[in-house]
Amino acid sequence: MFCFVSLALAPKPMGLPVVRSVYAVSPEIIGIEIQAQQVEPGSLSKYVPQAGDTKEVRADKGVVRQVILKRNGQEAGWLIGPHRDWLVKYEHLQGSPLETALADQPRAYRVEGSTGPMQPVAVYRKSKPSDWVQPTWEFPITHRIYLRLPKKMTVGARYQISMPGLNLKTREVDFSYEPDRQASEAVHVSQIGYRPTDPNKRAYLSIWLGTGGAYSYDLPLGFRVIDTKTGRAAFQGKVVLAKSSEEPEKMVKDKNYSLTSVYRMDFSALRTPGRYRVAVDGVGTSLPFEISGDAWKKAFEIQMKGLYNQRSGVALGPPYTPFVKPRDMVPADGQKVWQSTWSMLDKAEAFEELESHKTTQAVPEAWGGYHDAGDWNPRRPSHLRVTLAQLELVDLFPSYFSELSWNIPPATYTDGGRAKSAPPLPDILNEALWGLEVFRRLQKPDGSIPGGIESNGDPIDGEVSWLQSMDLYVYAPDLWSSYVYAATAAREARLIKAHAPSLSMVYRTSALKAMRWAEVDWAKRDRSHLASGVTDDRNLAAIELYRLTSDRHWMSVFLENTVLKDPKKPLFDYEVNNQRDAAFAYTLLPASQSDPGLRQNAVNDICKDADNAIAYATGNGFGIVQTDRDRPMLLGFFSEPDAIQVCRAHFLTGKDKYLAGAIQACQFPGGANPSNMTYTTGVGVNWPQHPLHLDSRRTGQPAPIGLTVYGNLDLKEFANQDWISWPVKYLEKACTPSPQEWPVPEAYWDTFLNPPVNEFTVDFWAPNVYVWGYLAGSK
Repeated sequence: MFCFVSLALAPKPMGLPVVRSVYAVSPEIIGIEIQAQQVEPGSLSKYVPQAGDTKEVRADKGVVRQVILKRNGQEAGWLIGPHRDWLVKYEHLQGSPLETALADQPRAYRVEGSTGPMQPVAVYRKSKPSDWVQPTWEFPITHRIYLRLPKKMTVGARYQISMPGLNLKTREVDFSYEPDRQASEAVHVSQIGYRPTDPNKRAYLSIWLGTGGAYSYDLPLGFRVIDTKTGRAAFQGKVVLAKSSEEPEKMVKDKNYSLTSVYRMDFSALRTPGRYRVAVDGVGTSLPFEISGDAWKKAFEIQMKGLYNQRSGVALGPPYTPFVKPRDMVPADGQKVWQSTWSMLDKAEAFEELESHKTTQAVPEAWGGYHDAGDWNPRRPSHLRVTLAQLELVDLFPSYFSELSWNIPPATYTDGGRAKSAPPLPDILNEALWGLEVFRRLQKPDGSIPGGIESNGDPIDGEVSWLQSMDLYVYAPDLWSSYVYAATAAREARLIKAHAPSLSMVYRTSALKAMRWAEVDWAKRDRSHLASGVTDDRNLAAIELYRLTSDRHWMSVFLENTVLKDPKKPLFDYEVNNQRDAAFAYTLLPASQSDPGLRQNAVNDICKDADNAIAYATGNGFGIVQTDRDRPMLLGFFSEPDAIQVCRAHFLTGKDKYLAGAIQACQFPGGANPSNMTYTTGVGVNWPQHPLHLDSRRTGQPAPIGLTVYGNLDLKEFANQDWISWPVKYLEKACTPSPQEWPVPEAYWDTFLNPPVNEFTVDFWAPNVYVWGYLAGSK
């Protein structure tokens, strides 16, 4: 029996708000971070009835959504599982809120220094939730108070800050103004770090003061990169203005998204390995980072471990991961999975239709793959996007990735209806095999591939994956799913041949069967109604099958629809075509198997995409790289590097500007942002603490490493969309200023169960896998 309790992980009870840190953001502004309240975690345990217990069933349209245990007249938690014999205890909010009305008054503070007392001339504040209690919808809040002093502080001087009227645990704090030794919220650097030879090492300086608005620093201003071991400066330079608060940023629209002035600092010439902080004159330092040969390798391995932590159908735990999860959602364990006649091409998100079209045919082989997000639905072919990214890295750097290992067990594959451990494979091919195998198990005798496994809607409230009570359904086969699978399986078959020839043949045969079935269906269809992605994935599958088999038939299929025949057609045109993957695959063909004109068109278009991405970075304060200026600011825009095409351009040309561009793309997601956080759990020193991950949250465990969240979004732009607007209604009660008034680069809310911001899906991790992996493998 697995029993999870949160006692060992639960924080000590919090009463009054606590001052967490005091720091400078400029010579005349002191920042004070205050934490008010915190969440007492929930826990999972076997339900033991007590006298007087009652149960309340809550349903929606006849479907049970919650079973609430009431104990001593109070709601105690959710009863979950097929037999409702497990209890997930509710979370609770502990402590007292900060009395903000007084905290916003200058008279509430007194600063005593060696030259006498100082009364702040102004007080500014920004407050944001630090978590979100379920199911009571309450927030603990992190407050940042900014005291503007009547004169500049003296470096090296000691100050005492008194806050006698505030309801704080400690109302007097000492502060030594030593900017070279104290971390400041205003100094931002990538916590991934850099290799010594990386050509683009940058840090940023900015502060938005909440109710105090924008802030501009006086130039000239110097900075130093300080060795944390010796305390000495290893590099020094000048701070440069990137974008003033009055200057529009050329992003989706021409407007200033940062709402404050942003400055940059270049220290690319520093090549000495070590652990460092960037220190700005009179301001403070960044969080620490490293210059080391394995900086990108560490980040890549953590992201890959995230894929392992998302595996479905297998138990997780030591020695491979500290996150503990029993085997889940396996038909042999009692999970009911039914075949449906509804396909992904009918309407991909029509969950009710999927269930209403179910048959009485059970699907015992429907298990494995990845939990899609923080919940566990669906397992769909789009997950193979991240698998394709892994496999392309092996194509580019076979020796490097053949030797790389991050401690995962062998993948499981099915042979003659029985599950077996795969032959010894490099970890990257092993993980790719896990992502593929669920679809090979689902493959029909005619070769067709179903569109994955899904339930009718989101999980039942309180449930965890191994105790979830909903039936699951397998989509009917469709040609799009079959093309995506054929492309990925063909690439896997080619790359594992040297390691596991017999398994390679299994996947070769499977890929060809899927492709041939899809081609028959393609010939019968009125293709004017198909999404453009079907044609693009057919194109990719054809080139991958040609690379696998050298059969000219597949080259002729590729040539039917490739945009490479027309130099004026871009590789990517929104809702028209996206043939970036197929075009790059074509460039990897031997010269004897490719047309030099088509190959040159591919190289030109890939480099054009990369040049556009790098040019985009020059138009915004934080140097965010983006291949498509019209891309909306959500779903990974800020949390992942849009630099796959930039890496490909570097591989094809060897030009340093593309390597520098790829590194630039990783700066903001890696921590060089106003929140001073990475967006991937376990990367750096500060990462999201409360991603939407139900299995860890319901059991009181920390979220596993390697989860990259969706990240910031432009709330003003998407305020009318229901899936975004409903969390904002709650955030409005907790944020100062209003959440829609925050700068978009700072608009991340580390609040559990906020899907647009801190959920994730594994297919959206492809940029991290690819770009971090590329930088790790490249020389």
